[in-house]
Amino acid sequence: MTDLYHPAQDPDDQFDLATVLALPELDLRAVILDTTEKFLRAAPEGWDVARDPGFVTVAQAGWLLGRAIPAAMGPTAALRDPADDARDRPQREHAGVELLLRALVEAPAPVVISVVGSARVVTAAFNRDPDLLRRQVRAVVINAGTTVHRDLEWNVQLDPAAFVGLWRSGLPVHWYPCATERGAFDRRPERGTHWRATHAVLLEGIAAPWRGWFAYGLTGSARGDVIGALASLGRGAVWENIQPASRSMWSTASLVMAAGRGLAKTPEGWRFCPLAQIADHGWESWDLRLDPITGEADDAGQVTWALAEADEAGCDRRLFGRTPGEGYGEAMAEALNALLRTLPGEPA
Repeated sequence: MTDLYHPAQDPDDQFDLATVLALPELDLRAVILDTTEKFLRAAPEGWDVARDPGFVTVAQAGWLLGRAIPAAMGPTAALRDPADDARDRPQREHAGVELLLRALVEAPAPVVISVVGSARVVTAAFNRDPDLLRRQVRAVVINAGTTVHRDLEWNVQLDPAAFVGLWRSGLPVHWYPCATERGAFDRRPERGTHWRATHAVLLEGIAAPWRGWFAYGLTGSARGDVIGALASLGRGAVWENIQPASRSMWSTASLVMAAGRGLAKTPEGWRFCPLAQIADHGWESWDLRLDPITGEADDAGQVTWALAEADEAGCDRRLFGRTPGEGYGEAMAEALNALLRTLPGEPA
């Protein structure tokens, strides 16, 4: 689930989708577009400029990979309360919830749901069919919230009731907080997921059609030839102009860890490698882990948590942790670039 728009509201979502597509361990069953009404309309009624849900971005990626990627949009207004199932929304806003439920029914084994944005669709789906979700969800990986009581973090603000409903659902939650003691942009703390790099670093050496795909999204291109544009936008002035921009990232670790990989310093540099491979080679690694916790969300969406014993009965919640330090961002950037270079296509 991703708050992916075109033009982007925050372009890290396009990088997150590319990360999922580049990890062969992840069998992507659906992309559910988490949309909020204020981003679909221009100011003064809306946020700033009018945006579309990111259907084109998903369709372009499917074309580049030669596969269909099911995509649908969820409800555009926040849930009224944690028990809201969003059944009273306009018909087009049911598609995302229905796609999630169908994907769960059709999945051959319990799945991981990645939430990059609000928890609106997963909470609405749980409220419609809690038994299905309890049976078919291995974990909900949620990138939202803050480890301390302060102003609500961005993704929680999008739908506080949905965030509370997820925490109270009893589903296994793997929590990757977007903010810590000093806010959402501190790159140092143990529980911090944020890191930052330039487009020049992240996109160096990727295949030519993917350069066009990133350029189309990062520039908010209005070209109607959404496939033909991929061959031309990844070079020349358009491509050069996006290189200096910096990109804040929060969700990369959650996706890599969901694939069973870690961050290791290999002879070629920092890479996202299978955990068994890291152990076999004895490579230096940046500690990425999920610590067992007890935790609950209050009515406002603030989470109170404490570390728990690993074998504590009923402990189905985990909190991201890592070795502290700003060097984390440099390692993540190098590893993500190497991963994105594995996306198929002709060299640039």
